Amino acid sequence: MRSVAVFEVDAKDDESKLKGERSEAMKASIIDALSSIQRSIARKRQGIRTPTSSVNSIPKPLKFLCPHYGTLKAYYETMRDSDVKEYMADILSVLALTMSAEGEQESLKYRLLGSVGNNIDSWGHAYVRNLAGEISQEYAKRQEIVDYYNVDDIMELVDHIVTFHLEHNAESEAVDLLAEVDELTMLNERVDAKNYKRTCLYLVSLASYLPDPEDILADVAYEIYLNFEDFPSALRIALFLRNSTYVRKVFVSCDDLLQKQQLCYILARHGIYFALNDYMVEDENERETLQEILYNTKLSEAFLTLARDIEVMEPKSPIDIYKS
Repeated sequence: MRSVAVFEVDAKDDESKLKGERSEAMKASIIDALSSIQRSIARKRQGIRTPTSSVNSIPKPLKFLCPHYGTLKAYYETMRDSDVKEYMADILSVLALTMSAEGEQESLKYRLLGSVGNNIDSWGHAYVRNLAGEISQEYAKRQEIVDYYNVDDIMELVDHIVTFHLEHNAESEAVDLLAEVDELTMLNERVDAKNYKRTCLYLVSLASYLPDPEDILADVAYEIYLNFEDFPSALRIALFLRNSTYVRKVFVSCDDLLQKQQLCYILARHGIYFALNDYMVEDENERETLQEILYNTKLSEAFLTLARDIEVMEPKSPIDIYKS
C-alpha cells in the first residue's frame, strides 16, 4: 500500500511539473510572438501611413495567436503592469476584430487598456473602422445611464480616429463618428486646406435630411468655411439656414471687394435685400457700388455686357451659329 501511495505522489509531482513546463513554454511562445509582431509592425508602419496603403499582409505570429484568443485573455489578467502588458492589450484588441463575440466591444475594451490612440494607424483601415463602430455602440450604452455618464476615456481615442480618417481621405467616416458621439464641433480644429471642402460638402448633404431645428451640421460647415475664408460657400450655408445674422457676419469678415461683389450678386439672385452700413463696407464709393448690385439696379446692364461679350446682341440663325 505504501508503494502505491508513493507512486501516486510521484505521479502528481510529475503532472504538476509537466503543467508548469507547459505553462512556461506557453508564456515564452507568447512573448516571442509578441516581439515578432512588434518588429513586423514597426517595419510596416512607415508604409501604412501613406494615404493609399493598408495592412494587406497580416504578420504570421498574429495568425498563430488567433486560436489562442481565450488563453491570451486569461493570461493578460495575470500580467503585471508594464509595456509588454500594454502591447499585449493592443494585440488582443486586433484579435478581437474577428475573434470576439458580437456586441462585446472587446476590441474597444482592450484598446483602451493598451496604448489608446498611439500607433493606431499600424493596423489599417478595417481595424480603425471597427473601433469607430464599437465606440458608437459604447457611447449609446453610456447615454442610457440617466444620472451621469463619463466618456472622457473614449473621446481621446475618437480624436485619434478622426485625425486618421481625415489624413486618409475618409472625411465621411470622420463626420459619421463625430455625429454619433455629439462632437461635430471638433472638426473645426481638425480639418485643413486639403480636406475642408469635402468635409463641408458631406456635412451639408447630411443636413438636408435633418429637421429644421437640427442645424448643427450646417452650423459646423458654416464655421469651417469662414475659417478658411471661403465666403461664397459660407454665404450659401447662411442662406440655407435662413439666418440673416450669418449673412451679415460673412460681409463683415470679407475684405476683398471682388468677393463682396460676388456675395451681392448671390444675395440679389435669392431676392434678399438690405441696406449696407459703414460697418459692413467702410468705403462710401464701394458701398454704393455694392448696394446697386444688391438691389439689382445694374442687372440689365450686366446682361447687356454679357450679351456683347458672347456676341448675341443681334439675333442669329442656326446656320450662323453653326458657322461660328
